[in-house]
Amino acid sequence: MGEFNVAAEIRILLSDSSKIEEVKSEVAKIVKVQSFSQEDVGFGIIALKATILLNDEEGGMEETEKKINDLEAVSQMEVENVTRI
Repeated sequence: MGEFNVAAEIRILLSDSSKIEEVKSEVAKIVKVQSFSQEDVGFGIIALKATILLNDEEGGMEETEKKINDLEAVSQMEVENVTRI
C-alpha cells in the first residue's frame, strides 16, 4: 500500500455491541488503524470510533467504507473527518 498520506476519523455503529473486539480485529485487517475508542450512544448502543490511515487515491475511502459496512456486526459506518497528513 505504500506511504499513508490521509487520516480519517470514522464512527462505526454496531448491531451487536458484544462483538466490539471482533469488529476491531476485522477493521484492522481492512485498513491501517492508528487508534480506537468507544462512545456510549445510549440505550445500550456503543459506537466504535477509529482513526484510520490510508493513501489519497481515487476510490480509496469509498472502498474502505464498503468493506467496513459489509462486516456482519456493523449496522452503519460514517466518516466524521478526513485530513491530509
